[in-house]
Amino acid sequence: MEQQPSFYTVEQIARMMQVSEDTVRSWLKRKHNRLPSYRVGREFRIAKADFDTFLQSQQYTDQDD
Repeated sequence: MEQQPSFYTVEQIARMMQVSEDTVRSWLKRKHNRLPSYRVGREFRIAKADFDTFLQSQQYTDQDD
């Protein structure tokens, strides 16, 4: 059984969400509702728990109008 990673790369998140890597990088740089990340050298890593929280905060409901 394959274990799910504790951290994702920008590329992995882009593939999962079917968006460009530039879009994911823009989420990392937002002032509000930012996707938290860790910098490792020149690369970014996003904790699975932080990504799950970020996705939940982006959920659209009819009450958002």
